[in-house]
Amino acid sequence: MALLCAGLAAPLLPAARSQTAPAAQPRDEAVVLPQFTITENPANPYQSQQALSASRVATAIQDIPQTISVIPRALIEDTMGDRMLDVAKYVTPITESTLPAGADRYTIRGFQVSHEFIDGTEISGQDGYSMSLAPYNIERIEIIKGPNAILVPGGSPGGQINPITKSPLAKDASSVTLELAEYMGNAVSFDVNRLINPKNNMAVRLVAAYWRNDSMYLKNQYRNGYMIAPSFAVQLSPDHKLTIKAEFLQNRETNLGGVPLDPAVGSNDYARIARGLPRNWSFGNDEDSRHRSTERVSAELLSNLGDHVTSRLYVMADHVLRVDVGGTGAGVANYGGGSRNPLTGLYEPGVNWNTAAYNADETGTVVLTGTPVPITDPSTWTYTRRNGKVYLNYDEAHIKNDYAAVFDTNLFKSTTIAGFAANTSKVHFKSYVAQGRSPVANNNLDAITYERYVFPEPTAGLTTDNRGGNRTGKQNDLQVFVSETLSLFQDRLQLSGGVSRFFGELTRVDRTGTAVDPQLKDTAPSYNLSTNATSVGVVVKPIKEVSLFYSHNNTGASMPSSLNAGNIAPSLKVSQGGQDEFGVKTSFLDGTLTTSLAYFEIAQDNYPVTNSDYYLLIAQGKTAEAAALPPLYLDLTSKGWEFEATYSWNKNLTILGNVSSYKVRQPVTDVRLRGVPDHSAAVYVDYRFTDGALKGFGANIGVDYHSDSAGDNASGYISTTTNGVTTTVPNQPQFLIAGRTLANLGFSYRRDNWTVRLSITNVLDKDYIQAATSRGTVFVGEPRAWKVSTTYTF
Repeated sequence: MALLCAGLAAPLLPAARSQTAPAAQPRDEAVVLPQFTITENPANPYQSQQALSASRVATAIQDIPQTISVIPRALIEDTMGDRMLDVAKYVTPITESTLPAGADRYTIRGFQVSHEFIDGTEISGQDGYSMSLAPYNIERIEIIKGPNAILVPGGSPGGQINPITKSPLAKDASSVTLELAEYMGNAVSFDVNRLINPKNNMAVRLVAAYWRNDSMYLKNQYRNGYMIAPSFAVQLSPDHKLTIKAEFLQNRETNLGGVPLDPAVGSNDYARIARGLPRNWSFGNDEDSRHRSTERVSAELLSNLGDHVTSRLYVMADHVLRVDVGGTGAGVANYGGGSRNPLTGLYEPGVNWNTAAYNADETGTVVLTGTPVPITDPSTWTYTRRNGKVYLNYDEAHIKNDYAAVFDTNLFKSTTIAGFAANTSKVHFKSYVAQGRSPVANNNLDAITYERYVFPEPTAGLTTDNRGGNRTGKQNDLQVFVSETLSLFQDRLQLSGGVSRFFGELTRVDRTGTAVDPQLKDTAPSYNLSTNATSVGVVVKPIKEVSLFYSHNNTGASMPSSLNAGNIAPSLKVSQGGQDEFGVKTSFLDGTLTTSLAYFEIAQDNYPVTNSDYYLLIAQGKTAEAAALPPLYLDLTSKGWEFEATYSWNKNLTILGNVSSYKVRQPVTDVRLRGVPDHSAAVYVDYRFTDGALKGFGANIGVDYHSDSAGDNASGYISTTTNGVTTTVPNQPQFLIAGRTLANLGFSYRRDNWTVRLSITNVLDKDYIQAATSRGTVFVGEPRAWKVSTTYTF
């Protein structure tokens, strides 16, 4: 409590001085104080030389011993992407994960990230995804690769996307944008900033957007909503600046669940949707909806405390509501047989292997056989539809207090950052047992009906009477950290290290129903965690433009999902590990040519992944079998290399590109992880005419590639015993997703206060599978589509 009170009070104390440096400095120059905001002037609109996410203060990317990638606002606008992934893929190796519709779920270095993270803070826990973040209020996006002890202790081992929201500007600026699209992207938005008082830089800003998409590519798919984001900033004194932000968002969209895989697809085959289904088919209607509501308010106080110290006090409160009703998934029935071969672990369509019983021939020898059960004609297939309902309500509060001190002498420069972050999150979680709709015949899809769901209200216990669960959990956590960077030999050698101590408690708040729940046994156990996360790094600059770096970062242990509140603690396994990374960063030609080449190796124990069979069983209506599936905790390794580059030939031509090669495998078995390609690459080229008859016109093209990937998660072994000899083989993924190369083409015209942009996505009209979660959930990619926007600034 003393630490908390001191942290709150310190930024409010009168500063000992203004930003003017004292007369006597070791180098006859002012000390450059650490900043908690980015104030750079980049070489071009697509480049950035600084980042906040590594240490919470603005740091030159070349001085960070870890891979950091930055996406400026200009690139977000020009690519016209609907998701963060759509623009990020051109800057850094980042790939599609398992839920392309309805969430910013992505894969970094082989590890999935699906929670919502904004302005350096996680909101609505690990469970709070449910919509792709609206791009209108995002100023820039920073991507940190690998674990980080300061920003996200216990976070994703692969890295983190950190979108940074817009703040008021010290000038008048306004714009309005109208967007029209063939499928996804109909919206109107405006961004108005007004400088109220130039003397103290008092300014207000209002960002608002309304989107409506009722006729999207997939049958009955929609996405409608709005966002309002006001903000206010004022320079309270020469040493204190206050910024207040708010965001209010409502979004409703299809609770999209894909379509079933063709039953004839096996472990060595590439995914395709079940034969007989139109490519844009969906089994749901408007009732199969996902509602997301967010209200978020934050305040940030930046202060200079004397000659060498700056501080940031940041508080935020948020309320998030997520309600998922029904879904568009289905399970195919009457298709014949299929199972894993116990001798290979591969899934074989049309064959039922029975590992529990064997046939004996006339000699008495036990023989393991597979019974042929051929895949039936698609005209005989029917589709079962069974979907549930989920209610999640979050009330949260967050506080951070950071201090940065710099001491610059002729011999060395020391930068020390210390602080704490505390969070409290209360979640009310209700899970409704799945309800069914009538089957759909594959040869009569037009006869599909959409009976209304009737979900019995869930009980307060876990699953005591087959009516779902209704419980409230609360998580409190505290992080205390300190990091140090020591620069020697005029910044040619930089040594850094940091340690973060994390304390967390997860407990079930309500006791309702626990007395009748045999699993809880009249108690609601708490889960407590106390762990360290550390980082060490070195940067060597043989010349100013080249940085050789090495770092070791560990994740520390992670808290379990807040939806596990009240579960028996021993069933929860601690996920932890670390990353070693080394490479080289360069910045030549006055910063117009930047590159980054890195090799990394990540090891993570007890990494939780979803059991892919769960989705298939739910779609087939086998809720009891789905509930009985154990959670999967995998020990994973990911190692490989990445290369990124940005080059501005002149004011007309800019090129971005990246390429990566890495493998994520389960130890011993070498089994692949769902949705993770071994290779990826992307390039984005933008050319603008600044003279002549075509002045104002521009064109861009973006191409991205990734290799094939596993379609579902597989773990464990199949063991068979024949004549006393036991054979054990690891289970393999049941199908593959083919690699693909996609191209997007764009055009623009800028004149005076007007900017018009046209984007043609998937310009080659590639037919491809975008992602999958299981044999029952396969997502098709959109065909060629257009989108146009018009922006007027005033």
